[in-house]
Amino acid sequence: MRELILGGEGLIGSTLAPMLAERGHEVASLDLKSGCDLRRADLDAPFAAADRVWFLAWDTGGAKYIEAADSQHEQYRNNTEITLRVMDALARTRKPFVFTSTQLTVVPNAYGVTKLLAENWARQLGGKVARLWNTYGWEEPDVKSHVVTDLVLAGLARGRVECMTDGAERRRFIYKTDTAEAIARLVDSDQPLAHIAGAEWVSIRQLAEEIARQLGAEVKLGAAKGTEHIIDPEYPLPDWRPKVSLAEGVARVIADARSHLAARGASQGA
Repeated sequence: MRELILGGEGLIGSTLAPMLAERGHEVASLDLKSGCDLRRADLDAPFAAADRVWFLAWDTGGAKYIEAADSQHEQYRNNTEITLRVMDALARTRKPFVFTSTQLTVVPNAYGVTKLLAENWARQLGGKVARLWNTYGWEEPDVKSHVVTDLVLAGLARGRVECMTDGAERRRFIYKTDTAEAIARLVDSDQPLAHIAGAEWVSIRQLAEEIARQLGAEVKLGAAKGTEHIIDPEYPLPDWRPKVSLAEGVARVIADARSHLAARGASQGA
């Protein structure tokens, strides 16, 4: 199969691409990080060359980004433009595809509203939909990085895992390899929709305590109340369960963070 991943250098795409290659598929990626802006690019040629399309690209990030009032207009604009261009190309080429949505489609912010729009559009075109809950893994730290990366880096830098909130808000964390494997299973199945989530709800305080335990650090909680949306998955993949526990996933992020910091230190020293 000739696989085209939109957003192939993101958290999930960069995990999915080598997984598909290992299975013998030919993999191509279009990603803003490598210079392809889906809002502007000519998509006909890469779509025509593909057997399947994986629509992962999105303007997204952790709660500090998707909930920020000053980023809402930008998110609305970017994601509606991406959706229009990609769905137009899919309508013209009629390629089979999967779209990665979110359990936050019920939230009336730019992220939730645009994901819901694209999810319904994908269904109308006959595509498959994977709704995701809180995928995590190592990311380059910036304004869009998610909570696990941010807490790990805080613990490594300061010996203290600091939360901006009181940590009571809960998430269903799932490590990136489990997410990629679940999406691939959905695509190879007859199922049109799957909800892909971790096994249980975990509070941010529990996450911080696990990171602190592994780092030998302390935890410092804030006073603010965090947001949570307790929506349980209703359409699981049959006979599929996540393989990576939270403790193991955290250990992998810590190892990747240490490698990142060592490489950055070496480059600065040079």
